[in-house]
Amino acid sequence: MQVQKPDYQNSILNLVNSILHNYGAPHRYTTLPEADEILKKDYRHVVLLVLDGMGVSVLERFLPEESFLRSHFQKEISSVFPPTTVAATTTLESGLAPAEHGWLGWSMYFPEIQDKVNVFLNTTGSGGVIEGELLADRMMPYEKLGSQIMHACEAKAYEVSPFGDYHIDTFEELLSGVKTLCRRDEKNYLYVYWPEPDHVMHEGGCTCREAREWLKKIDRELEKLSEELSDTLLLVTADHGHIDGRNVSMENYPELRECLKCLPAVEPRALSFHLKEGMEEQFLESFKKHFGKEFLLFSREEITESQLFGEGAYHPRFQEAIGDYFAVAVGALNLFDTNEEKENIIGVHAGMTKEEMTVPLIVVEKPKK
Repeated sequence: MQVQKPDYQNSILNLVNSILHNYGAPHRYTTLPEADEILKKDYRHVVLLVLDGMGVSVLERFLPEESFLRSHFQKEISSVFPPTTVAATTTLESGLAPAEHGWLGWSMYFPEIQDKVNVFLNTTGSGGVIEGELLADRMMPYEKLGSQIMHACEAKAYEVSPFGDYHIDTFEELLSGVKTLCRRDEKNYLYVYWPEPDHVMHEGGCTCREAREWLKKIDRELEKLSEELSDTLLLVTADHGHIDGRNVSMENYPELRECLKCLPAVEPRALSFHLKEGMEEQFLESFKKHFGKEFLLFSREEITESQLFGEGAYHPRFQEAIGDYFAVAVGALNLFDTNEEKENIIGVHAGMTKEEMTVPLIVVEKPKK
């Protein structure tokens, strides 16, 4: 597999900073020149549609060159590290690199409870449930792009997603919501998110029939939608790509587990290890023996200096979150907590391969009718 680092001069981070720049909002990172040129045309409605998991390799596998999405393909851009939904969508929603917003992956270690927490579910690695507000929201708040835009100018902003202020449950509702909002007599920005094809590829793998059906449906329906839009710029991208993985579990490596304060956090392909005192030598020996060919292993100092998570400031919780050591997958292997988990996942992401890191920038311009 080809190893590919994130490119923070040509990435989804730069794309959303172009959007902030377009609305006159402050931004901390460089913009994407191609997006800047298109946004200069001052469309009344700007729609950023994020299709979870639709990396360039997925797009090219399932759709022909003459398809709607591929015929509007502008260029390849990079995801962030790790290329996973939590880190990447938070970048798309905030305009910040993962190092700065702090939302690194599905689970994160919080020293307050000496355990890892699944950031969207509020459950702990040891099986507990944290009541009330999401712990991650409380510890790592950030201002969403829409709010930043509305503070900077008169434009309105909406989030059309299963989790957004403009709530939808089906793809049909998503299309209807975009159509409705783009007919309003106002300047607006829409952040639109849909969880496919990621969901079906996790279950069935990157070549599964369900993923092909989703890509064809999305392509067909977006073409129909575009015919009804006016004075609208539609930007389509993804949070990350996908590969098919080989899975193992921590249950089978007791000599590694006994070195750790808690199970590894972040993602099965991007893992933070928090070591018990005096266990560093055993940990290094065990990890390199079992995983040395499939993962790159960094110390806390090395991973910070690498700027893999971004080239800007670091969130106050970043150093604690990445642990004493951090492992990055460069092959197909994934390290899950349990045997049950490893049996339920086929398609994976969050490692440092070209397929996972490379996403499309698709541009559909619909001038005023």
